Amino acid sequence: MRPLVSFIALFFALTASAGEDLRVGLPKDYKETYTEYLSLDRIQNHDQFIRLFANDVAMKGADENGELLSGSVIVAEIYSVKKNEDGSVAKSLVNRRVKDKLLLLGVMEKQDGFAETSPSKINVGDWDFAAFKPNGDVAPKDLDTCRACHAPLTQTDFLFTTQHLPKR
Repeated sequence: MRPLVSFIALFFALTASAGEDLRVGLPKDYKETYTEYLSLDRIQNHDQFIRLFANDVAMKGADENGELLSGSVIVAEIYSVKKNEDGSVAKSLVNRRVKDKLLLLGVMEKQDGFAETSPSKINVGDWDFAAFKPNGDVAPKDLDTCRACHAPLTQTDFLFTTQHLPKR
């Protein structure tokens, strides 16, 4: 009985982020099975770079209202960027940040009913979020920070990059 209790405690410790149970997991094979649809300097952070991957459902694109299908999953690899000796962000010859170390894996998943069962009062429709360390462990991150950043994006189904996905 004791090993079962330990396993259950470990499970909840690994699936909690900032005190909430995660409904979104990290797709272990996203690099092989998802489409990398965008890489760019992260606009929310002046010293980060981001690579975005979408599953096949998300790659079906947005409808005429800008909505993605339920089952869409977006994975974001968030990197630090190289810095100059003076601490300023280094830029490449094409004036882009140069990615350095992988800092965090962010996952957004859209499922019918997520809005009704959200652990947060911040409205992001049927999307929910999770954050993971580069090794795949759950990152201790306040997911309401993610939700609050995406919440104003109602015209693009709460995504910054909907325009970079196909149209249905």
